Amino acid sequence: MRGTRRGRSLLVVGAVAIAATAGCSSGDGADPDVAGGTGPATTSTVAGRAPQEIARPAVEGNGVVLPQPASALPEGYLQEEFFVGGTATRFAALDTPDDGFWTVEPAGEAPYRTRVIVRRPADPARFSGTVVVEWFNVSAIEAAPDWGYLSGEIGREGHAYVGVSAQSQGVEGGRTILDVQVDEQAAQEVGGAPTGSGLKSTDPQRYGPLAHPGDAYSFDIFSQVGRALHSEPGALLGDLQPTQVLAVGESQSAIFLSTLVNALHPLDPVFDGFLIHSRGANVAPLDGDFLRARSGQDVSAALQQAVRLRTDLDEPVFLFETETDLTLLGYARARQPDTDRIRTWEVAGTSHADAHVLRSIIGGPRDPGVGSLLGCPQLINTGPQHEVVQAALHHLVAWVAGGEPPPTAERIELTPGDEQIARAADGIALGGVRNPLVDVPVATLTGDPPGGATLADLASGSGGVCLLFGQTIPFDRATLVERYGTADRYVEAFRASADRTVAAGFLLRPDADQLIAEADADRVLFD
Repeated sequence: MRGTRRGRSLLVVGAVAIAATAGCSSGDGADPDVAGGTGPATTSTVAGRAPQEIARPAVEGNGVVLPQPASALPEGYLQEEFFVGGTATRFAALDTPDDGFWTVEPAGEAPYRTRVIVRRPADPARFSGTVVVEWFNVSAIEAAPDWGYLSGEIGREGHAYVGVSAQSQGVEGGRTILDVQVDEQAAQEVGGAPTGSGLKSTDPQRYGPLAHPGDAYSFDIFSQVGRALHSEPGALLGDLQPTQVLAVGESQSAIFLSTLVNALHPLDPVFDGFLIHSRGANVAPLDGDFLRARSGQDVSAALQQAVRLRTDLDEPVFLFETETDLTLLGYARARQPDTDRIRTWEVAGTSHADAHVLRSIIGGPRDPGVGSLLGCPQLINTGPQHEVVQAALHHLVAWVAGGEPPPTAERIELTPGDEQIARAADGIALGGVRNPLVDVPVATLTGDPPGGATLADLASGSGGVCLLFGQTIPFDRATLVERYGTADRYVEAFRASADRTVAAGFLLRPDADQLIAEADADRVLFD
């Protein structure tokens, strides 16, 4: 650990990273003229560079455009938006081996101005000392999936949260790599509305001054925000004094964070720990074109390239993987052993995106039918990702502060040769991080896409976003009675499983209690 170093939108699913279309705008080409032009190439070190500008937006416009899910602020929290600017560096690769031990060098500079959103306890006495910094996802619209998954634990513990518009798509807009079709009538019925792409097009009055030079610069832009939280925390956090700054990102953001870990962080360590949430096999190249769309390479081939994380960092790295990540997105090919600084949880019964992502926008109970808002033909996954990833964050915070590493976990079992998940007779995955929703189930929870879709379907876009939402297949009453006998016995078994999972470290007590309450409500399934 270092020392102190408005609108709602249903078109969210930034958690869903990689259904690819050629000609996407996630990378950068030649350096554009941004806010006065491109700086000269440099071979000098960039160690210690922080933003030169941290200021509130000068123009109100329509107010803060919130990335989704915009889960409600925890009680006693405030939210602020800042524009952050300076000069960012892009890097070129000297060597990019599959073991993650990359060697890079500075390859050019460009000015930038982007935005960050800060959510923090208004009372400094409530502040834990931890800042969670999320790399906003830009696969569809700009999104904050890890705020949706983690805001409960952030609020319980009194952490501060900083979300960064690190990539060009979130600022400049353009064609996204993921096309999500929203049922507009259904969206209006639940209070949401689709929105456009890019802050500057969404609200030109407020966000017109922003300028992003391209995703090759995103790694340094994100790092500069982290560095400012160490070196000048008052500019973003007011009276709060952080003791540790953690980087988090889900899906495409996890892919970019993996590159930051392998390439930039060793040059000048900024973050005290990483939560890399739902990455696939590949990592982003330094030019930011992680699907290699501009270079004309086969998208499926780009997705299948397996790159591990380097193992020589002093800072802890926590990898959190769902069933979908292992199979459809190929993470099984990039698996690596745990070390004293790397921990991996592969979580049974989870999918890359799930009903929690949508319900964290519109509210309501755990409901597999909410996927109909996106036109999904299946009942989407309602599994335990939200609860287990909150436990992962809890462990990471303690680990970075000098405590024990997170508990080690069995890996999900795969069938020999074909990288598919081995399953019990009821369809539930074998192995992995276990929890009562899969050990005392009332449905089969799986990350498998419906219809046996493949990576080629995902890469071509033909399968649609629903491929990433997994499935929930409810048991009928006869199956439940055969399995448990009575509702009382079901709830008793569920409670015992939840208690064991808390003791093992894979659930936090408040989340376990909520799951038990939901199990108690499931008594009606036995009627």
